[in-house]
Amino acid sequence: MRSGWLLPLLALVVMVAAPARAEQGVTDTEILLGGSNSFSGPLAFTGEQITKFGVDLGFKAVNDGGGIHGRKVRTIWYDDGYKPQDAVANTRKLVEQDQVFAVIIPQGAPPVVATLEYLEQNRVPLLFPYQSSTVTRGRHWVFQGMTMSDRSSRMMIDYLVGRRKYRKFAALYQDDEYGKSFLTAFEKDLARHGLRLLAVESVKRGVTDVSAQIAKLHTAKPEVTFLVLVPGPGAQALRERQKIGWTDTLMVSTGPLTDERYLSLAGDAAEGVEGLSLWPDPLTSDLPGVRRYREHMQNYFPRNEPNRYSLAGYFAAMLFAEGATRAGARLTRESLIAALQSVKRWESGILPPLTIGPDHETQKQAVWVRVERGRFKQLTDWLKSE
Repeated sequence: MRSGWLLPLLALVVMVAAPARAEQGVTDTEILLGGSNSFSGPLAFTGEQITKFGVDLGFKAVNDGGGIHGRKVRTIWYDDGYKPQDAVANTRKLVEQDQVFAVIIPQGAPPVVATLEYLEQNRVPLLFPYQSSTVTRGRHWVFQGMTMSDRSSRMMIDYLVGRRKYRKFAALYQDDEYGKSFLTAFEKDLARHGLRLLAVESVKRGVTDVSAQIAKLHTAKPEVTFLVLVPGPGAQALRERQKIGWTDTLMVSTGPLTDERYLSLAGDAAEGVEGLSLWPDPLTSDLPGVRRYREHMQNYFPRNEPNRYSLAGYFAAMLFAEGATRAGARLTRESLIAALQSVKRWESGILPPLTIGPDHETQKQAVWVRVERGRFKQLTDWLKSE
């Protein structure tokens, strides 16, 4: 008689006692993250710095401090060379073979946009992508990293038109998602001031010879010329401008060009270039988070000079650690999303206090800088895009 009820009861006991299925990429001792980045191609320095000397720097410090609820964070990186098709293949490998918990700080608008649909379909968090296209805004599974192009544009145009009183603008842009997102934003923000772009020239991705485009822009006589490019053609544009003696336009950098190392590719032709910097000076800032970043760099990677890209990756690691800590011991993808959404006026010691709203953006401010003797001189306090 007992056998009629004993087996179902035993089955129920087993079900109750069995632990809930662990989230992919999370064990009792480890959280596995990964990303597809440029370790070759035009953004190789950026890719290496934001991942291997930025994110990994932050997680070394986190792990040596005991980890996150007892778990150490491990990362896997693959090279896409700034090629969207390679980014898609790498991302599928990370999710399906490596079984990562989340993708963190992938790089470049074209590669990131190419992977977006796949990650959303598979409900994999896309954390802090280092790109500027607005296509990532307000998506449940995405928390945007760097300031988006429309916010950058608003800050740039309002500063240049409002404070500096410039009225004539032109743009040299990369003909893809990265360049077009900025171009659209520039046109919209200039229109708010009753202005328009006097001249626009495009550059195909992978092309470095921009001499013809510079010559055409020169004839338009703009007071300000935006460079929405990657480092190779950006440096060539500055050298070409110097070669033809075009001195009466202010060259303004955007995106990955606003970095001393990349602008130095143009030598003294980069002197006087201005733009937005999303980060405080990694070498000289006295902000507590930046000092801590330098100390960790000295401890773990003493031969690597601090720079804005590794600082960005370090910040991404700190923000992930904050979110995962808030999510509690039972870390799931949904609990991480909820935890990051709960961030209000978080003090990183690197950026102004951070609040993450429904748009899931983590950066909305920047400072204006100018190249002087090979280093950026900060010209403003934090500019706001709202």
